[in-house]
Amino acid sequence: MRSAARLPDAPPADPELAAALHSLGQAGWFAELSPELQAALGGLARLRRVKRGATLYHVGDRPDGLYGLVGGAIDIAIPGEQGLDFTVHRAETGFWIGDLALLSDAPRLVTLRAATPATLVHLPGAPVLALSRTRPDLVRALYALTYRNMALALRLVANLGVASSEARIGLRLLYQLETAPCADGWLNLSQAVLSEMLALSQPTVQRSLRRLQDQGLIECGYGRIRVCDRVGLMRACGG
Repeated sequence: MRSAARLPDAPPADPELAAALHSLGQAGWFAELSPELQAALGGLARLRRVKRGATLYHVGDRPDGLYGLVGGAIDIAIPGEQGLDFTVHRAETGFWIGDLALLSDAPRLVTLRAATPATLVHLPGAPVLALSRTRPDLVRALYALTYRNMALALRLVANLGVASSEARIGLRLLYQLETAPCADGWLNLSQAVLSEMLALSQPTVQRSLRRLQDQGLIECGYGRIRVCDRVGLMRACGG
């Protein structure tokens, strides 16, 4: 006898997937959904593990759904003037992306690449859109995600308008810490990536970080930076 197909709102049979969805339900966009909508999307979800440097999608690719970051870090890159892409944001646990291209049925505007080994939940596009036709609350939720990511983009653009390199760097570090809170204050962010994100030369970033470190506000390690004094760094940035 054939077994009955699992309904879209049934709990995931894979315990690792269930644990990933539980983690995403603690903070961020997925946590703001109703338990019923979380369960419905969980019935569509797939778990993906990728190596550092793996590309999940490129600029110009057709949309294949939504991605939620369970563990690790991913870089969001946009194309530059000379055909090379550059990182504009490093996202940490709880971040979701893929909404805009999916809702618009348009090519991807950014490249998504694993900055570290990463675990993600993938919600395939066709089933998500099919579910949205019977669940108006999912449509509202998808637009809420678009709003959230647009707010992020505007904040990043505003950061680039800060004239002082030290203030620009400090504000970005504080924002990264805000979106990826960790008890020890360490951020997996190299000076090279930080210079890309902030449109500053590496020598400028190095000098600014050295001055902030001399003030006891941050600590620089290999491929990472720690915020030692959040309040002091906010004050140094004019906050």
